[in-house]
Amino acid sequence: MSTKKTLLKATAGTAVGTGVLVGAVSALAYELILNIKFASKIGEMFSPKPIPMSEEDYEAAKNDLPDTSVFQEKVSAWHSCHTAEDIYITGKDGKKRHAKFFDNGHPEKWAIIFHGYTSGPEGMYHYAYTYAEMGFNCILPSMIGHSKDVNKYCSMGYHDRYMGIDWIKYILLLNPDADIVLHGESMGAATTMMITGEKLPSNVKAAVSDCGFTSVYNEYIHVARHQMSPAMVPLIPVVSKYSELRGNFNFKKCAPVQAVKYSETPTLFVHGEADDFVPFYMLQEVYDACAAEKEIFTVRGAEHAESSTVNPKLYWTNVYNFLKKHVAL
Repeated sequence: MSTKKTLLKATAGTAVGTGVLVGAVSALAYELILNIKFASKIGEMFSPKPIPMSEEDYEAAKNDLPDTSVFQEKVSAWHSCHTAEDIYITGKDGKKRHAKFFDNGHPEKWAIIFHGYTSGPEGMYHYAYTYAEMGFNCILPSMIGHSKDVNKYCSMGYHDRYMGIDWIKYILLLNPDADIVLHGESMGAATTMMITGEKLPSNVKAAVSDCGFTSVYNEYIHVARHQMSPAMVPLIPVVSKYSELRGNFNFKKCAPVQAVKYSETPTLFVHGEADDFVPFYMLQEVYDACAAEKEIFTVRGAEHAESSTVNPKLYWTNVYNFLKKHVAL
């Protein structure tokens, strides 16, 4: 065999070997990121460890404890005497969708509350409490791939937007004149923004997006670079392509920052100023991109998805003042 043929054969063998390796790594990364059963365990490994407080910081923090503690006590007391019902619908894609439902006796006002990545409807009960206090029935869906959803893999808001629209249609079957508010946290905020980019009935009066990312692609790049290893950054586009080939979604196409350009839904944007998981700067990007009526506020000292619990009084005062401009409260 000539030297040229030997070299070509070796090169081809290396290319095949590299392709097999990249494919295997992509498949593994896809499982770890989008299979919530595994992603939850990985998240625990990379969760930031608490930083010990100085005496001075502790004394300052104590001033905020009463309001937070009272809020948590009210949520617990409300939840102890309000049972969430499991409800199911068949989505446009033919799949069964699950949600927790708090029937608060207000068929004219509804809040659809979307939870975050690796969480579940139960993680949003403190939101349901406050919406109930404002006079809303509450639907808390299991996001795709989470909790009691039938899918194995999540879609970070991409397919969830259609699930959200299915719940809107469900409410309108019960009451065609219902006023509907959307409220999402983290991945749920991305879902909320993606929904507002669709053509919606006028019944959808307002939306609240709490710590949502600009796009899944940008978010994964940020997490890889700052919380895992920069060496993983080149893998993100490969995993995105693998996800698309699996029939799930392309990371760049799950882009709330693009969706809100078509929004007609008044939206309140919220973010914790100490958020380094969905970085704080993404707030301004989605806010600036939004074509609808919009407002913005931030919570000092709040890390990712903590704004509503770090300073509940500030949080819910702002939400209430925003919503009352669009819904009779």
